[in-house]
Amino acid sequence: MYTGTPLISVIITSFNLEKFIEEAIASVLNQTFQNFEIIAVDDQSTDSTPEILKRLSEKDQRIRFYSVPHSGKPASVRNYAIGKANGEYIAFLDGDDFWEKHKLEEQVNSFRKNPGVILVYSASVTAGTNIFSPYYEVLPLLHKAAKNREDLIRKGNSIPLSTVLVRKKYLDAVNGFDEDPELKIEDFDLWLRLSEFGSFIFLPRVHLNYRVHSNQFSADWETKKRRLEYLAKKKNLPLRAYKFRRNLNVPARMIRGLINFLNLLIIKIITSYQRILS
Repeated sequence: MYTGTPLISVIITSFNLEKFIEEAIASVLNQTFQNFEIIAVDDQSTDSTPEILKRLSEKDQRIRFYSVPHSGKPASVRNYAIGKANGEYIAFLDGDDFWEKHKLEEQVNSFRKNPGVILVYSASVTAGTNIFSPYYEVLPLLHKAAKNREDLIRKGNSIPLSTVLVRKKYLDAVNGFDEDPELKIEDFDLWLRLSEFGSFIFLPRVHLNYRVHSNQFSADWETKKRRLEYLAKKKNLPLRAYKFRRNLNVPARMIRGLINFLNLLIIKIITSYQRILS
């Protein structure tokens, strides 16, 4: 187990996630890197999520629980949490997802080896799915992992929010997430603004289990397309259009699943090799 500086502020946001929030918190508490604080901000849930978070914060002083008036805007909730954070680094974790135990340690080590980078991110896999599921994804595909502004524009948003570890000073420099209510894809906008300060590192590790469930808001494809077009127009950038890959026929779905499985296999091989060398 690794314990030491720097302090990491883990921001966990939630709305009606009583089924999942304890597992999300536990995945942080079980990290091999233990120098963290948890800023848990609930968007005025109507289920038992606030009570669960309050109970957990009373058991562990590293957990600080806040409840804000319901806004339905993830950007404003996360910005509130950033304002409460004391860490040199910020990590994001949605309250329905959970991490692998080496996530923070391996990302901190990556920062130590590359002191000039802005953020480090990793791969995610959809929890509880398999190669035959239409929801099975291992993201990003290795060839699409963005490392700078040009990559983001040319390849699209390859950065899963809940895998990110970022230097807080740069979040402060760009004033956090854009709270424009029409934006909707505020994470992509944030990566674009942060990329003006320098490069990113993609760590080929599966650090995040991303959960797909019925409580999530899932926009239709035309809505997603319009959101990206809105961001492109707002930033005056030729952003790459999304391509739909989920509602496929059975053969195409199997090919897609195989591609994601091979992506996972390659990542695991790289992970094993690098851990042997270290």
